[in-house]
Parts: sequence; C-alpha cells; structure tokens
Amino acid sequence: MSGRPEIEAFVRRLVAEIEAAEAAGMTEPEAIAEHFNAAGITTRKGRRWSGVTVAKFLASPGAMRYRSAGKGLVAGATGG
Repeated sequence: MSGRPEIEAFVRRLVAEIEAAEAAGMTEPEAIAEHFNAAGITTRKGRRWSGVTVAKFLASPGAMRYRSAGKGLVAGATGG
C-alpha cells in the first residue's frame, strides 16, 4: 500500500506545477508538456510529456480532485 500515498503526492505536485504554468500564461497542453520536459519533470513511468499526456492527466479523476475551483484547461484540449 505504500504506492498510493506516493501517487497522490505525485498528482498534487503535477497539479501545482500545471497551475503555476497556467498562471505564467501556458494554457495549452502542448506548452505545459514542453515546460515539463524542459524542467526534467517526467511521467510516473519516467517518460517525456506530450500535449496528449498532459490533457489525459488533467482529465483524470485524481487531477480533477486537486485542481483549484474553476480550472478547466482540458475542456479546450484537442488531444492531437
């Protein structure tokens, strides 16, 4: 069961990073993916981010749980 708290911490960290990126003007999943990759932030599996993976993460129940009220980047994501 040690994995669950680690996953939750990972999700909270990513949500905070995404909201900071949004506050800095990065509103497209592709821009956030580029930011993550430049900063060395990888997926849980150690892979690079793409706009699609950012959009999928934002649509996940875990990410939605930690998003600040009124945040909805994924609504405009095209997934391509």
